[in-house]
Amino acid sequence: MGLSQVSLVLEAFSIGIQAAVIVFILRGSLRRYPLLLIYCFLQLAATVTEEYVYRVFGQPSLLFYRLYWTDEMTLDLLLFLMVIALTYRALEGSPLRAGMGRLLGAVVIIVLIVPFVLFSARRFSSAWFDGTSQLLNFGGAIMNLGLWTALIGTKKRDALLLTVSAGLGVAVTGAAIAFGLRRFTPHGGTTQQLANLFKTITYLASVAIWCWAFRPRAGKSPAPRAAVSAPTVPS
Repeated sequence: MGLSQVSLVLEAFSIGIQAAVIVFILRGSLRRYPLLLIYCFLQLAATVTEEYVYRVFGQPSLLFYRLYWTDEMTLDLLLFLMVIALTYRALEGSPLRAGMGRLLGAVVIIVLIVPFVLFSARRFSSAWFDGTSQLLNFGGAIMNLGLWTALIGTKKRDALLLTVSAGLGVAVTGAAIAFGLRRFTPHGGTTQQLANLFKTITYLASVAIWCWAFRPRAGKSPAPRAAVSAPTVPS
């Protein structure tokens, strides 16, 4: 089976598992994780739309190019903001929360400005988009380490939040590595396809972690009722 066939199988699998996560979140964790729901919904819509445009217009088309990078930038930025939001939530009740909130806000502003200053490639070219996506995901991976530090340091640990942050860490780290590899591989070559495949696999791993985290739990069976003894008749 070639790389293209493997990618098709993984894309089909990703559609199913993304839909499962959306259903699971809607059933019980919508208020706590609205950003994650939006991310999964947009990722599912992007996967379906990109596949359709790719089949109809082809990869070299300008429409596919614009659609792909619009989706990529939106989703990468949303992942980064999700790490920021969860980090702020993890500090609930901490005296450092107010100061950390201002610091996190400054980090968001800096990350939004840096790509327009740091990268020498022509703005909105493929090289510029690659560098910007790598920056967002690498920054998200670093911030996710801070999120884990905050979660581990709390007295009352949130197991669900820990699992969600683990999935986030896999997603942003895998994407950062993949975009870094793409910058040093020939366009359209086998090595670049392998980098894209690595990104897809790590994303699927992150969604699988979220799917496991939000899976419906089996309800506890009610305790058996105590047997009612027959009344005794006095002799």
